[in-house]
Amino acid sequence: MNYSNADPPGLLTAAQVVSMTGVSKSTLRHWEREFRDFLETAIEEQNGRRLFRADAVSKIERIKALVLEQGLTLQGVRKHLQSLATDKRTLPLTAVEEKARRLADIVTDHIIKRLFTSVKQE
Repeated sequence: MNYSNADPPGLLTAAQVVSMTGVSKSTLRHWEREFRDFLETAIEEQNGRRLFRADAVSKIERIKALVLEQGLTLQGVRKHLQSLATDKRTLPLTAVEEKARRLADIVTDHIIKRLFTSVKQE
């Protein structure tokens, strides 16, 4: 499948993310580098196009709110996000949350394998 004509289900192009969030392409690229651990959503195709999982939109909106509404610097945003990640790691997951997390990991792995398998076959 050639993704230049049709994007894989559940993935968004950088242009779509820009349109949905209102951040510029250059800001999006900068935040991808700056918050690599938080965003972890970019998938680069062989032709250099970046694709994002749908959860990237909410993550970018969170960064945008921290910068524009709360006036945090990028360093402040990074500290805020790190503290949230630390807080989440210290809270035990319920049994349902743990099962949902495992299932999400399995589904994500399966989709990524299928995505790259279909690209290699072309």
